[in-house]
Amino acid sequence: MKMNLKQGIFLLVLFLANIQNVISQEVLSLARAINNGKINIIQVETLSERGIEGINLSKELNNYSDNIFEFIEQVGYNTIVAKLSDTSRLEYFKSANVLPPIDAKANTIAIATNYPEHKEETNVKISPVLFPKVTKLTPYKSNVFLTGNKELLDYEVELAVVYSKNVHKIEDLHDQLLGFMVAVDYSDRASMLKVYDTDHPELAVGFTDSKSKSGYFPVGPVLVVPENWKSYYKNLKIKLWRNHILTQNDQLRSMFWDVPKVTLEALKLGDEQRWIYNNKPISLLPKGYIEKGTIAITGTPGGVTFSPPTKGFIIKRAIKYGLLFKFFNWKPKAYVVDQYIRKLLRKKQFLQEGELIRAHVENLGYIYSKVQSK
Repeated sequence: MKMNLKQGIFLLVLFLANIQNVISQEVLSLARAINNGKINIIQVETLSERGIEGINLSKELNNYSDNIFEFIEQVGYNTIVAKLSDTSRLEYFKSANVLPPIDAKANTIAIATNYPEHKEETNVKISPVLFPKVTKLTPYKSNVFLTGNKELLDYEVELAVVYSKNVHKIEDLHDQLLGFMVAVDYSDRASMLKVYDTDHPELAVGFTDSKSKSGYFPVGPVLVVPENWKSYYKNLKIKLWRNHILTQNDQLRSMFWDVPKVTLEALKLGDEQRWIYNNKPISLLPKGYIEKGTIAITGTPGGVTFSPPTKGFIIKRAIKYGLLFKFFNWKPKAYVVDQYIRKLLRKKQFLQEGELIRAHVENLGYIYSKVQSK
């Protein structure tokens, strides 16, 4: 079908209008930094591994609230926007003084297999699965520690969403600001594999414990708060580099469940105690609803280190188990898992001491992690 000149001009004008709509949308890119012993809110103009540079809004507006959403509510979104054009008094803050943009609630809403490529590489056949992640946030430049020689440390870059108000029902989501951050969801695949229930993947057994170790949740450095979050995030790119090699690369629109769907499914689960953390049952939402300040991490693209054992590996190890232990208790599954973990540890494909991780979501900044041994 041929396009005439008028049709071509119309499509070009429409395309440029859409671009202008995206560019003209006001966006706050806010960080928290220690300055003279106080937490200051900074509108970030530039950032790097060494630090951030931006407008010190706390000083300019004489408000020292250490909570970004409370700061916005107290001084006003438009008041902050009016300050964005004044870049004559930029201040620099070293990365050591840059904090996570928020203080996390006890539980973070996490989701497994929410991208097609990751679902395929892990050979999971069911819909995305929610589970709680329970650990403190660490800054955008920090170390992730190996605590022994039996860990299989893996990475997952994710979009993190922060709720500015309580969400009791899905309608509450649409009447509030949301903040977006880049996050890395680290996990120990060895501890996960040992307890994972392959017959009931929807329960995400072992996910919470294996992903909730100290240092396993770097975020930031900025919390991006757009005027209209619904039209802002889906076309952003999400990437991760391992030792300068790009291993994860996708767009947020690839997610099976978008932010409203993740929110809705979390509300359905409420305070049901269906997960185990430190040998105790816990819920996804301790109060039965999403509290303001809660974080939801929305899944990772393909390109992680982990892949499940092949059918050939399982069959060979099961036969070997039968020959070696046929007169003992029949536990071939535990034996196969143990043999697979031993194989992965020998190959040293997972993160090792000294390795570098750089994670990025377009417009949201970077995370820089270095693997260290305790």
